[in-house]
Amino acid sequence: MKVLPTARILLVDSQSDRRDALRLALTAFGVGAVLEAASTAEAAEPQFQGAVDVLVVHTDDPDQAPENPFRDGNGVPTILIAELPTQALMRLAARGGYDAAVGAPLAPRLLYRRIGSVMQRARRVVRSLAPDAPRVASEPAAALVPTN
Repeated sequence: MKVLPTARILLVDSQSDRRDALRLALTAFGVGAVLEAASTAEAAEPQFQGAVDVLVVHTDDPDQAPENPFRDGNGVPTILIAELPTQALMRLAARGGYDAAVGAPLAPRLLYRRIGSVMQRARRVVRSLAPDAPRVASEPAAALVPTN
C-alpha cells in the first residue's frame, strides 16, 4: 500500500513487550514510523496531537476498553485490538468510537492491512467533503481541468 511507508502509527498498549513486538513487525512490513504509548491518557498528550495518522489501541480487558481518545473531531482513524468473538468485538469498537477492530491474538500482517484500509477510508472521506480540492497537492485545481 502506497500510504504506509509514510504513515505515522501510534501504538497504545500497557504491555511494553507486546508494543515492541508489534512495532518491529510493522516496521518490517515497511510502515514509516511507529510511536508508542502505555495508555490512552498518554496518547492524548499534546506531543501526539497532529503527529499521528492512525491510532492502534490494544486492550487487555475488553470490559475495561477505553473510548477512542481522538473521537471528538481529531480525524485520526483508530483501531481497537481485543480478545473477543468477532460480533462482540465489532459492537465494542462501535460503542467506543473506533473505526475498525482486530481480534487478538493478532497476526501483524492483518493489522498492517487494516491500517492501510482505515487510512484509505479516511482519505476518501476527506476528498468527498472537499470535492473541488485538487487531486495533486502541488498543482492548483485549474491546472487539472482541461481548457478549450
